[in-house]
Amino acid sequence: MATQPVVDVGSTPFLDRMPRESREQVLVNSTKIRYAAGTIAFQSGDPDRADILEKGFVRLYLTSSEGRQTTIRYVYPGQLMGGLLVMGAVFDGSAQIIVDSTVIHLDLVTVRRRVNVDPAVGSALAADLAQRYSHCVRTIALHAFGSVVQRVAFDLLDRASRTQLSAGHLEATVSQQEIADGIGSVRPVVAKSLTTIRARRLVDTAHRRVRIIDPVGLEALAFSGLH
Repeated sequence: MATQPVVDVGSTPFLDRMPRESREQVLVNSTKIRYAAGTIAFQSGDPDRADILEKGFVRLYLTSSEGRQTTIRYVYPGQLMGGLLVMGAVFDGSAQIIVDSTVIHLDLVTVRRRVNVDPAVGSALAADLAQRYSHCVRTIALHAFGSVVQRVAFDLLDRASRTQLSAGHLEATVSQQEIADGIGSVRPVVAKSLTTIRARRLVDTAHRRVRIIDPVGLEALAFSGLH
């Protein structure tokens, strides 16, 4: 006999996981903040915070002591940022605004109090954290089993995001051979994959340059079929 999951770990927006009264309480003392593309909304060392992305696209990433970066995940509208911080855990990462975005900046004291007294809020947070774990598993699967097209898509968005931080535009300055070396493939296969990605109007290419046209679509392609 089929059983119902304890928490829904699907793509339901964070606030939609709870009844209206709970949503209203969670949003007490919240504010909306608009960020331009390329902005760092928060970074390691900033005070703890929790936000819901209302509109846009955001990259969460870690930076090593040598300055190298690794992407944790990309955030879609409706998703919570800062679930670990709500629970008092440590998050030494940063949030990069990929396209012009609006976030709902939650009052952390209010959210933490509602988690303790409102089971619906606690359940929504548990589902969000489970979703984050599920995404980590999918990321491992992408790098281990993803097609070359998927791995090229992820690599391009990651490279372009780093360029946006330093140069202000979402594009990657990279050769086909460098992409191949980065994902463990060969140049002819990467060239074919780039043709496929370009045909979907996700990127525009020139000599040693890949401009990202649709970052959301590129990320979706990278994780397509990975459950």
